[in-house]
This record gives sequence, C-alpha cells and structure tokens, in this order.
Amino acid sequence: MVFKDYTFFSYAFLATAVILLIGQALGAGLCDNSPFKQICASIVYNRTDPREASIAAVHKLVYQSKVAKVVAQRQNKSTEIDYCISKFDLSIVFLKNSLTNLTAGDYRKQRTSIIQARVAYNGCDAEFQTSGKPNPIAKSTKFLEDMTFVGAYLVSLIK
Repeated sequence: MVFKDYTFFSYAFLATAVILLIGQALGAGLCDNSPFKQICASIVYNRTDPREASIAAVHKLVYQSKVAKVVAQRQNKSTEIDYCISKFDLSIVFLKNSLTNLTAGDYRKQRTSIIQARVAYNGCDAEFQTSGKPNPIAKSTKFLEDMTFVGAYLVSLIK
C-alpha cells in the first residue's frame, strides 16, 4: 500500500517537472527568431503566449518612453530636446492605441501602432542629426527603437 503512494507521488512529480520544462522551452522559443534576442528574453521572461508577451512588450515600451521623457527633461533646454519630449508623448499615444487594437483583435493595426512609435523615436534622432548637434539621449532612443522591433515581432507571432 505504501509503495503505491510513492509511485503516485513520483508520477505527479514527473508530470509537474515535464509541464514546467515545456513551459520554459516554449517561453524561450518566442524569442528564437527575434531581431533582439536579449531584449526579447527580458520582456518574454516565462511567458509562453505571444499575446501576453506582446502586451508585456507594449507596457514596457510605455514605461521606458516615460523614463526617456524624464531623461530628456533633465537635459539642457533646446528645441531638439523639446521636440524629443513631444515625440515621446506621441509614442505613448501610439502604444496605447496598440493595446486598444490588441483588445479589438486587430493585430495588423496593433503592429502598425508599434511601428508608428518607432517612427516617433526616430524623429527625435533625426532632429538632432538635422541640427548637427550630438543627441544626449541617443542611448534611450536606440533602446526604444530596438524594443519596438521586438514588440512588432511578438505581435507577428499571435495567431
């Protein structure tokens, strides 16, 4: 009788271990073809559903856009910095639209909204290039641009 209890316990343990390992493997699989695997892995973490990963990516982009805006506000005042701040605000609007499109099940529009956010970030860099001044927040905009590639990629995985 005691032997059967141990057998049942070992099967239950084995089943749990297999489920956990499959979950880890699927979560890692979401980023296998990502353009920026390290950023993707930090967003996906243990998620196995592309839809959930996409939501996490957009939320992280909104947060990081707000962080970049604060970093920009701490720079010396200039027309270029003011332009970047407006672009960060615009990108947040696009990203929130992206979440609305996701809720509506319109993944094409969600992806488009994420790409529009990327264009806004690029606008900040372009403003500094046009003026001939170095961009003091170039690392922030580059990181945000890279994250939009991951966000758009994750949306493309939703079926």
